[in-house]
Amino acid sequence: MEYQNYPEYKGKVVSIIGGGNVAIDCARTIVRKGAKKVQVIYRRAYEQMPAEEKEIKQAIEEGVEFLYQNNIVKIKGTNHVEKLELIKTELKPKEGETRLVPINIEGSNYEVETDYLVLALGSHPDKYIEELGLKLNKWGSIEVDENSMTSDKKIFAGGDIAGAKATVAWAARSGRNAAENIMKQF
Repeated sequence: MEYQNYPEYKGKVVSIIGGGNVAIDCARTIVRKGAKKVQVIYRRAYEQMPAEEKEIKQAIEEGVEFLYQNNIVKIKGTNHVEKLELIKTELKPKEGETRLVPINIEGSNYEVETDYLVLALGSHPDKYIEELGLKLNKWGSIEVDENSMTSDKKIFAGGDIAGAKATVAWAARSGRNAAENIMKQF
């Protein structure tokens, strides 16, 4: 039986932040749910994406768009997400790092419209989550209340990133709870 408690994606623009398999899985699922446009925003280049190459190629074949070397600066909207402010990045070597590090290119900011935002970042929040003003708990996870709401009332979190037990079952349940709590808001 198919799980039915998804937001209504038909005709909507959905932005997904991340570059791993979870981001790709989310993008492909949302395309299949009828979204008008699905875009994966990743701060590094295609070659640095941790997602499996075959998954990325299949997502492209299904119509998912990729905005490589872009970083999120700000989420904009009144009562819900309406736009994202992005900034382009360049990849530079950094001492002590084996992977090229994305550096924001000053003055390259631009906006994209979106109806939904999915953060598919894994279990350790990146620096820019703090820059968005989200509080982290003492373990480095995003702090959420009993309704999966973060310190920003427009942003919900679930799974490993919100401190759920590090198993697939617990993370999936936590993500499902967050989705249900989002739906209660609308």
